[in-house]
Amino acid sequence: MLLNNRVRKLDFQDLVIFQLIYKHRSATEAAEQLSVSQSTISYCLKRLRDCFDDELFINSRLGMNPTPRAEALSPRIQSILNQMAECAQDDAAFNPNADTSSFTIYAPEYFEILVMPELMKNILEAGCRVSINIKKPEKDLPYADIANGQIDLAIFFGPGFYRTYPGLTTQTLLRDHLLAVQDGEDDPHPLPLNDMLERRHVFPTPWISDSNMVDGWLLSQGRHRTIAARANSYYSAIELLTGTDLLLMLPRRIHERVKRQQPNIGARPVPDGMPDFTLDMVWGAALANSQANIWLRQQLIRACANI
Repeated sequence: MLLNNRVRKLDFQDLVIFQLIYKHRSATEAAEQLSVSQSTISYCLKRLRDCFDDELFINSRLGMNPTPRAEALSPRIQSILNQMAECAQDDAAFNPNADTSSFTIYAPEYFEILVMPELMKNILEAGCRVSINIKKPEKDLPYADIANGQIDLAIFFGPGFYRTYPGLTTQTLLRDHLLAVQDGEDDPHPLPLNDMLERRHVFPTPWISDSNMVDGWLLSQGRHRTIAARANSYYSAIELLTGTDLLLMLPRRIHERVKRQQPNIGARPVPDGMPDFTLDMVWGAALANSQANIWLRQQLIRACANI
């Protein structure tokens, strides 16, 4: 299909600028992201408006709001950018011992405690020059940033704790289950649900959230628990247990790590019916064929296999 004259006048940078303005609702932010002048942004935006015969973005008190035409164009333009990125990456060789690549992984504290040490040990022992940056989870999962490759990999809890999103692929790395952790000795007998709900709980909040998988399961039972304290990490939550009757729902693999330093923190099985969970690796279509990203995914699989 031949392109019309107006479309032929567009270049790749015009499409990138469109998506940046769409994402940030700001021409200034787009200019800063690309390290170009405001006049360049204005010129590209004029070409886009001429091509699509639409204002595309309208200035308002809250920023540059997309028109209905821009809303319809955005997923198509993002698809073009993703495909172009794939074309550049398909045959690009990656040498972790020579390339000084930096990867961004969106991951919870669970990953940092359990998987990250094994991952870094393997990377360092192999003499790789890559660096890993962990992006702390927030309340809203960054599906779009993962799909378009701004985040190299994401680590989510599953199954069912995140939604499907176009352009994302997932793979389960490992499985785990919760334990009821308290000050005292281990107890092999499952904690009765009523006993669990009579106790006050410590809620670890390593990301911005009002509830977690425990509360979701209780809600499905028409029940709820009492939170006595919220802590910023698993380790700070555990510190609150000593000398108290507080209860902490903690992943078994994390408890095994903690037990080495704090043998007086005991655990017992959670009430019958509370489901297990998975640790899932998620990546976007923009990086699906990237040799560097494939290497990174292989390293995570290897690290989890050694845990």
